[in-house]
Amino acid sequence: MTTIIMLFILPIGIVVYFFDKKVQKENQKKFDDYILQIKATDIKQKEKFNKIDEMYYQNGYTIVSRTNEMLIVEKKHFNLGVLLIFFGALAYFGLPLYYLYYRFILKPEKITITF
Repeated sequence: MTTIIMLFILPIGIVVYFFDKKVQKENQKKFDDYILQIKATDIKQKEKFNKIDEMYYQNGYTIVSRTNEMLIVEKKHFNLGVLLIFFGALAYFGLPLYYLYYRFILKPEKITITF
C-alpha cells in the first residue's frame, strides 16, 4: 500500500506544488495591478488605503501594521502540493508532520504596500 501511495501521490504532489506556485505569482500580479489602479484614482488617500486593506482582508490576509504611508499584511499560504509530497514521501506520518510544519515552521508571507 505504501508503495502505491508513493508511486502516485508523490508525483502528483510535485506537479500541484509547481502549479500552485505559478498561480500564486499570477495572483500577486493581479494584486499589484489593483494597487496601481487604486493609486492612480483621484480619491482621498484614506479611501485608497481602505480599499486596498479591504481587498487583502477579503483574500485572507491579516494586518500586521498600518500607518498613513505604509500597510503590512501577512498570510500563511496552504499548499496542497507540499501536503501531498509529505504524504507521498512519508506515507502515514506525512499528514501529522505536515501539520507540525504548517503550524510551527512555515513563516507567513509578508507584503508591504507603501504610498
